[in-house]
Amino acid sequence: MKDLWTVKPLVVLIACFTVCGMSVAQKSNCRETAAIGEMARAVSPVVLRVLKQSAGDSYRARLIFAARMLEIDPNNKSTAADLIRLIPKDELSPEQAVWLDLLQIDEDPNRCLPDSDLKPLGLLQYHLPRLLARAVLLVPGKMPEYVSYALISTCPDCDNAVQMRKVCTARHQQFVDAVNKLSPKNKNWFVSEILNPVGCRIIAFPEQ
Repeated sequence: MKDLWTVKPLVVLIACFTVCGMSVAQKSNCRETAAIGEMARAVSPVVLRVLKQSAGDSYRARLIFAARMLEIDPNNKSTAADLIRLIPKDELSPEQAVWLDLLQIDEDPNRCLPDSDLKPLGLLQYHLPRLLARAVLLVPGKMPEYVSYALISTCPDCDNAVQMRKVCTARHQQFVDAVNKLSPKNKNWFVSEILNPVGCRIIAFPEQ
């Protein structure tokens, strides 16, 4: 009986530490999620960098940071290169899922993200094709990565090809060279389904 009374407080203590630990972790996750939302409406590089410290180093946080920084500082070549480095390599990858849905509300069951941050994140999501086009214009050496991403980035309401036409026009030879580096199968699909470099003719218009 004595041993039983010794064990019971120990079990309660362990349970308490477990619950408290879960509570602290949940609060930490909420802080990171809240910081991610705030980054989408930051108006200065200084504020954005401070928020990034709280947002952590997840892929989603890094993508939102790079995209928003390029909006705030549109001639920042370092940020442009960072954004291009974050381009997903596989259409089924977790990174691609984030690229297609910055909000990821379904993965935030505790709704740590306030409604006031949903619109800024939604706008940033909408601007990603434009920002990526701007990024490769600043860092044209990354043109092959940019063109290759078009093979997995298509979606019915995206204006990727519309934005890509600006790149094709402004950096035509580099754009053509990047398309020519695709495999014959991928090149044929790109030219017939996305954008034809001859005349920078758009094939894939966004659905209205």
